[in-house]
Amino acid sequence: MKTFVTPFRVGIFVLASVAFLAGFLLLLKRGGLGGGGTMHVVAYFRDASGLGKRSRVQTAGIPVGEISDIVLEGDRAKLTLKVRTDLGLRENASILKRSESFLGDYLLDIQPGSPPAPLLEEGGVIRNVVDAQGVQSLFDSLALITGDIQSVTRTLRDTLGGDAGQASLQTIVRNLTELSTLVENTARNSQSSISAILENVRQVSGDVRSATRGQDANVREIMENVRTITSDVRTLISEVKGTVQGTQREGASIESTLTKLDRTLENLAQVTQDIRDGKGPLGKLIEDERTGQQVNEAVQGASEYVYRLSSLKTELSLSSVYLFNQGSARNEIDLKIIPRPDKYYLIGLVDDPRGDVNVQYVVRNPPGLYEPAVQKLTVTDYSLKFNAEFAKRYYFATFRFGIIESTGGVGVDLSFFDDSLVFKTDIFNFGNQALRYPRLRITANFTMFQHLFLSGGVDDMFNPPVRNSLDNRLIYGRDFFFGAGIVFTDDDLKAILTVAPVRAP
Repeated sequence: MKTFVTPFRVGIFVLASVAFLAGFLLLLKRGGLGGGGTMHVVAYFRDASGLGKRSRVQTAGIPVGEISDIVLEGDRAKLTLKVRTDLGLRENASILKRSESFLGDYLLDIQPGSPPAPLLEEGGVIRNVVDAQGVQSLFDSLALITGDIQSVTRTLRDTLGGDAGQASLQTIVRNLTELSTLVENTARNSQSSISAILENVRQVSGDVRSATRGQDANVREIMENVRTITSDVRTLISEVKGTVQGTQREGASIESTLTKLDRTLENLAQVTQDIRDGKGPLGKLIEDERTGQQVNEAVQGASEYVYRLSSLKTELSLSSVYLFNQGSARNEIDLKIIPRPDKYYLIGLVDDPRGDVNVQYVVRNPPGLYEPAVQKLTVTDYSLKFNAEFAKRYYFATFRFGIIESTGGVGVDLSFFDDSLVFKTDIFNFGNQALRYPRLRITANFTMFQHLFLSGGVDDMFNPPVRNSLDNRLIYGRDFFFGAGIVFTDDDLKAILTVAPVRAP
């Protein structure tokens, strides 16, 4: 029994060793990376010397892949790399060929890239490739440097070689020795004088420090005055020099030019004296405080007027809505003058198809045959109506009053969502005898885009519809409407005017 077990154990050990060796060789052949969890990317190099299949690819010194294939494509080497997918390569990844030693072994350093860039897909190309210089390039550079050193040494040998070069070198050394001896003797003989000069400089600096202590502001003012005076003198000299040169070119004498300059300075002194004495408009303006104050107030008032004028804004809106019971459209154009964000003035024209209904009584005295003594007439006027309103805003509510469609009226606007949704309420026609109740209109405006808005609501809510018996036209009463409009600000109007076609004269 023992003789059978021992060979069996040896056989199992041999089989296990063979399996381990085969697995190790397979792992070595794959470079430590399995088939799963890897991806292939491509990089192009101009110099792939020192690289081969299964050359290491690493990141931060840690192996993350290997070279699976190298082929020649055009004049560049196409390297196919097998790297781990968990490395997270991105489109801005970079790869560097780096020498591992002076023996010619190379490896690839790869940087995955920054997170904002999209991930690199299977078979993607790494665009940022850095070709490191090989050892041969280093040797070529060393050869060039060696040649330059040889040229320099050859020049030195030609210059200093021979009897003439040695004599020149001895002369230079002798001159340097004599010069150093002369400098030493001069310094030794002048030591007392140099010490006295340094002591005088120290005393002068001490006196200056004592005199200027606490006078920093005065010193700065003096320096600024000196700078101003030198600038003025430089300017005056330049002007005099230009005048003298011009005079010489014209043939006049220098004495005549200086005389003119002296006369000009006298006139300037007289003018400044008159201004100081308060003579003339400019002198009164400077000397008279009341005049100066009036000018200041006038300038301030003009500045405020210009500021208000520059901050004034305008807004033009055009709208058209369809009245369902009326069967026609009402058109309106309004101009808002906005001096401040919390108030505005509105001027507009309205084309209302229902017109303006008025009641008139005709009295006949004496009455005619078969005619009543008093006759009631209903007159409808279809002319344009106008708006003239003043509005004041408080938070999200805007209160309006003035003339609404040629009659007195009031209104309230409620704004929401940064004025994108506005509910408008208008009450007018208080004194119209044909209406039982004042005309009440509720409108909802919704701004869809920057200049376009939708409009809808109900008009003359409280009065029942009344139609004309002749043409069945709605005279007054409840009606529903829906439409749209456009609005332009002053900046938009300026832009439109600048691109509007103009007829050439």
